[in-house]
Amino acid sequence: MKVAVIGAGVAGLTAAHRLSAGGHVCDVYERWPGLGGQAATIDVGQGHLLERYYHHLFTSDRHIAELYDELGLPDELEQRPSTVAIFTGGRSYPFTTPLDLLRFRPLPPLSRVRMGLAVVMLQRRNGGVEPFESQTAREWIQRTMGGPAYENVWGPLLRGKFGDRADDLSMAWLWSKLTLRRQIKGEQARQEVLVYPRSSWELLFQRLQSSIEACGGRVLIDCPAARISRDGPRFRVTPGEPGSFRRGHDPRRFGVRPEVDGGYDGVLATVPSDVFEQLLDAELAAEVGSAYLERLRSIEYYTALCLLLELDRPLSPYYWTNVADLELPFVGLIEHTNLIEPRRYGGRRFLYVANYKPAGDELLSLDADELLERYEPGLRKVNPAFSRSWVKQRWRFQEPAAQPIVTVGYRTRIPPATTGVPGLLLANTTQIYPEDRGTNYSVRLGNEAARLLESSLADARPSAVRGAAGGASA
Repeated sequence: MKVAVIGAGVAGLTAAHRLSAGGHVCDVYERWPGLGGQAATIDVGQGHLLERYYHHLFTSDRHIAELYDELGLPDELEQRPSTVAIFTGGRSYPFTTPLDLLRFRPLPPLSRVRMGLAVVMLQRRNGGVEPFESQTAREWIQRTMGGPAYENVWGPLLRGKFGDRADDLSMAWLWSKLTLRRQIKGEQARQEVLVYPRSSWELLFQRLQSSIEACGGRVLIDCPAARISRDGPRFRVTPGEPGSFRRGHDPRRFGVRPEVDGGYDGVLATVPSDVFEQLLDAELAAEVGSAYLERLRSIEYYTALCLLLELDRPLSPYYWTNVADLELPFVGLIEHTNLIEPRRYGGRRFLYVANYKPAGDELLSLDADELLERYEPGLRKVNPAFSRSWVKQRWRFQEPAAQPIVTVGYRTRIPPATTGVPGLLLANTTQIYPEDRGTNYSVRLGNEAARLLESSLADARPSAVRGAAGGASA
């Protein structure tokens, strides 16, 4: 059968790869002029590729590791020791090992011990996330770690990332961060180890594209879906004009190409929830129904705002610095070349300045130079020697649907992959739960979505065959 996959991110490419292997012919539509979605790479010059947004894997990320093996890339993923810091009170404190926590002066000694024990006990309990879904992260932290831990560490971190929504954040979100990523036992207790591909993420995307095209499919970059509609019992996808990515994410703003690709037996959309609703024509939206559309609208996203800087020297000795100081206008500093040695990039150094903001925030309207100007005093607080002269190049990216806001009762609002319309499915980051978004879980989501769509197509096939047989006998 012929299938349209909307979005060439990790989930979309993985799903199309699975569906192609199952004998289906897939057309993949992608708005951006490149593959990988939020993990897409850019050419930063001199033949070097780097992700638009910072990405790494954890040693526990088995879904994407298995995909690398399957695609003949068993040696592509390499482990790297990580270094972490927290910036608070005007300085950066190392925060990589349990000893670092015990030396963390912004907390009283008893609070340091209490905070560490709370994380250890959380990891050692064998239960799932359910007990934490009915309470906020703030409630749990204050009760188990104490007031100082919230006021000096977790409160500023959560308010920096989630702003006014920080107090509404479900403990389920923090539970996944503290239990599913790094275990405080064995080797990981002494040194966090992360994983990164030797050739950037681009090689993975190219292998997935080759797999899809080898089975007769197409991967259409700079070719977004502008509308999904009915074509009798099948579906029709109307493609947008080249360059539509410059008009944002709303498909209603895209121009329409003269040709219309139609006749799809199934459609799998891997786009954000609001974009999915905007793609549906009136007839198909009515078929999906108001109850499903309300679930789409019930989950709020925060925008990822990322300023990528090429520096002529290190800013800090750390790979990842969490900012727990609300006077700084950003929430994280990810110094990529403190994880991957600069010689891989011809001696060049790269720093991501990370932020998350609600729609309409003033920072989202600033260009790269304006953003750097706004960030410069904060960068100087982290390193007083910092100067604008250190910056050799700059790039700015933002993703409106980067971070779903996981509040109390989130599970009941998650839209299911099956929309109620046979053959029409949705798979996006709002459904990655209780884990938080990430490339590993996008692979898992793509695998599950492909299986569900195949099941839906198989259920539809017998009725179509029966209908054809009935017509012949008549």
